Amino acid sequence: MSKVKISALIALLCASITMAVPLSFAAPEKPRADLRIELNTPLLTEMSGIVASPHHKNRYWAHNDSGDSPRLFAFDEQGKLLTELKVKGAGAFDWEDIDGFSDTTGSYLLIADIGDNMAFRPFTDVYLIAEPTALTSPKTETNVLRHYMLINEDGPRDAEALAVDSRERFVYILSKRDIHPRLYRFSLDALAGQPVPVNFLGEVRSIPSTEKHQAQGAGRITRFSPTAMAFSPAGDAAIIVTSGKTYFFPRKPNQTWLQALNKTPITVDVKRMPQIEAGTFSRDGKQLLIGSEGSPAQIEIIASPKVH
Repeated sequence: MSKVKISALIALLCASITMAVPLSFAAPEKPRADLRIELNTPLLTEMSGIVASPHHKNRYWAHNDSGDSPRLFAFDEQGKLLTELKVKGAGAFDWEDIDGFSDTTGSYLLIADIGDNMAFRPFTDVYLIAEPTALTSPKTETNVLRHYMLINEDGPRDAEALAVDSRERFVYILSKRDIHPRLYRFSLDALAGQPVPVNFLGEVRSIPSTEKHQAQGAGRITRFSPTAMAFSPAGDAAIIVTSGKTYFFPRKPNQTWLQALNKTPITVDVKRMPQIEAGTFSRDGKQLLIGSEGSPAQIEIIASPKVH
């Protein structure tokens, strides 16, 4: 075989190998949301809060915004409605978020009636209920175990974001309409039967980053206004949900939540949905669930950024 033919054959083989085997230094594709589910029920059209069940694997709880009765909805990972849960003893002025936790005494849900668009409510409400141990009945009911009547030390605030740290035994609330979102907390073990003081911890100035933080007008909302907040099950991360983006905050050991939330976050892109109002971690912390109002309500399930 001539040298010319040999060279041509070698060139052909190299081209074939290049086409068959991707180059190792090629840029990886940008991670995308791996699943979107729809909650096809006329009962849940203004989803404002979502949480992974502390007790039931791959089960979730959600609720409507203002205008609905005091009730929760349980559904599975395919969006199938399992249970409508009436919460007896609770009001429903403006339910905005929900969280859950387990301890040695059982599994619980916290419902945040903390919306206050005009900042006129003298107090807001958070309700503690025991999570049902069975989700087999289409309709069921439960009683409020504890009613926290909250009074802010610095006056009324509109808020849509609540998260609980059961290790600390504190519940955190992030305001929505302040120039800079304000972080508050109160104790799960606050004195029963008395108004509960909500303590101001500090401002959050990290959205969309510490370098490009965008303040908003007093009393106004923007695409950076918090509509939900959640802490990871391991306590090593948090998310703040807004109408446009979700922001992921790794948390180092011995770091306070205020310190963690004031670091530049990882921006999580969420595909467009009508009105994003809800967000949570999966029970194992490996996924984020970001939810939107609408008919049907939609939930984007996204791989959680890795915490180093």
